[in-house]
Amino acid sequence: MFDWDDLRFFLAVARSGSTLAASRALRVSQATVSRRVTAFEERVGATLFDRGPSGYSLTPRGQALVEEAERVEDSVRRLEDRLDADNRHLAGEVRLTTVESAASAWIIPALARLREKHPDIAVDLITSDAYLDIASGEADVAIRFGDRPDDPRLIARHLVEMEECLYAVRDMVVHLGRPTGAADLSRYPLIVSSHPRERFERWIADNIPEPKIAHRINTLSGELAAVRAGLGAAMLPCLMGDAVKGLVRLLPPIESLRTPCWMVTTDRARKQPPVRVVIDTVVDEIQRQTAPPESAAARSHKHQRKRAARH
Repeated sequence: MFDWDDLRFFLAVARSGSTLAASRALRVSQATVSRRVTAFEERVGATLFDRGPSGYSLTPRGQALVEEAERVEDSVRRLEDRLDADNRHLAGEVRLTTVESAASAWIIPALARLREKHPDIAVDLITSDAYLDIASGEADVAIRFGDRPDDPRLIARHLVEMEECLYAVRDMVVHLGRPTGAADLSRYPLIVSSHPRERFERWIADNIPEPKIAHRINTLSGELAAVRAGLGAAMLPCLMGDAVKGLVRLLPPIESLRTPCWMVTTDRARKQPPVRVVIDTVVDEIQRQTAPPESAAARSHKHQRKRAARH
């Protein structure tokens, strides 16, 4: 068995890449960190770090454990936040940045819930495809898509995999016919980003014979507006396309275009109660929206438990 402190030491080394940096963050000696990490590996029964001249790097087993440990860490911090919220009034400004599709689908609903409980926390929401420098304080929290940030000053928690689909208006699908495969998309005028999206353009080249590029537009909101106007089909995040009435998925989500989503912050920002409450609220909203549908068997089991509890 292990306790929360085991995970704290493990995560500190995983994030910083060294026992020295972890010891400074935890305010203990380097020897204590080394001893705790070694003891944790013995309890787990696996080597979690490769030790080298450049520091500590995660083994595959260690990388798998990071995500589980971060979920435990998140649960502990949420409990702390709820206890804090019961005992103090929270106020302050929190700067949060993400792309516009995530802002409209996830962040705005989360802010509505946040305002109900904490009306004096003001969130400065910055929507941009550019990455603000979180480590330097340009924002307190980011919801990012792509590779895990490798800056040791940042804390990154994996949230979900974002899927993308080609969408068109229903009338266009009726007129051109619903495609049964990528080759059928040759019939459709395509709307693509004017900023090169290498994976999507490679997918087009590899899968659509003689693609018809009708328009290039430099924002996702512009691409969405063009699709809604019936100008063609565009690749959109499912969280954006599925929310618009009248749009139709032309094909299932494209596996090669799945993109990991991360919550990114710093340890310093995360220790501020308003920032932690904003993170908790946003993460709750994302998990609520992206949770898989409950199966019929699970619903039946839950119903039976409720009935048993009443009797």
